[in-house]
Amino acid sequence: MATKAEARARIQEAYHDIGGPVFSAAEFTFTKVFIDYKGWDAIPDEGDIAISELAEKIAGSQELVDRIVTFFFAAKTLANPAPGRVAHTEKSRAYKSDQPTAWLYVHMFNNVFRSFAQVPTFFAKHGLSSPESVNFTPLGLAHGYEDKPAYEIIVADKAVHKGFNEALRSIGGMYSLRGVYDFGWLREPLAAENESQRPALVDVGGSHGLALCDAVRNNRFIPAERMVLFDLPQVIENTKKNHLNEDLQKMQLVGGSMFEPLPEPIHGALIYQFRRVFNDFPDQDVVRALRNVRKVAAPDTRVLVIEELLSEKRLPMNVVLDVCLLCAAGRRRNAAMYSKLAESAGFRLNGEFQHVNSQFDDFSVLEFVVT
Repeated sequence: MATKAEARARIQEAYHDIGGPVFSAAEFTFTKVFIDYKGWDAIPDEGDIAISELAEKIAGSQELVDRIVTFFFAAKTLANPAPGRVAHTEKSRAYKSDQPTAWLYVHMFNNVFRSFAQVPTFFAKHGLSSPESVNFTPLGLAHGYEDKPAYEIIVADKAVHKGFNEALRSIGGMYSLRGVYDFGWLREPLAAENESQRPALVDVGGSHGLALCDAVRNNRFIPAERMVLFDLPQVIENTKKNHLNEDLQKMQLVGGSMFEPLPEPIHGALIYQFRRVFNDFPDQDVVRALRNVRKVAAPDTRVLVIEELLSEKRLPMNVVLDVCLLCAAGRRRNAAMYSKLAESAGFRLNGEFQHVNSQFDDFSVLEFVVT
């Protein structure tokens, strides 16, 4: 039988074990709260501000703001240059509302952090296995839906959708194919007179058109007029409302779903590109989308799948994003897993082109051809 001292030691050890995760959860939550109320924006870039003045600027009670700020002092997120005063650190400046980190926090809190809390409930309802449908997910439970596609849930809530869109926009530049994939093979078919109306590149699920603009900017031999942005009708309308740059104004913007028969304007394209799309869907949906492409593909069509692949190194950032994707029925895959799915849809792997920079933004381009 354990002595009181031994029991106390075990309890103390348990508190220490759980303390780290709880502290991280609190830090994530209150960082998001301060983003929502523009607390980070209200602190001057240089110098400091009285906590009472900060509370007034963000319409919060001094008592609560003082408690939150004290927590951030302990986390070393904010500096405490003098009693009752607060100042930025290099870390906290990244949370200002014009910074990409802020929008990633909003997106991850809304669609991942909240979903994590529903994972046990999801397993209790559906069994201990990965979600098989985008209609039944921990993300759906987190937003109050038992049966609704994850993307529809995100689009339906303006605040959640804005966070999602801004997060995508902020990380879009990380996935440039310059120096990774050579579009040079397009020169010959693009120059053929009998194929002048044929789409050069259809970006399926291309959202803001960032990938297409990047491809044109770095390959000026590709006419912008022969580039096609294909996404859900509501996404296309939202993109049209933005200030389109000169290249995007020349491109074709076509609405539709990759899970439905593809519209005639995008038939027979030289390239169909799926950039950071398939990670969000279960295997059967990936196959459905690829089969729809196969039905309208030409003999020389190529399909590009651009994703952060599941790494054999099991880097923490790589594997944690896999379980994040699980919350919306998605998953990380490696080249072999994609090859198997593509083969069942009528394609074979023709090449893998890797972008290796760091453990955070490594990605690969998988090129598939018609079998």
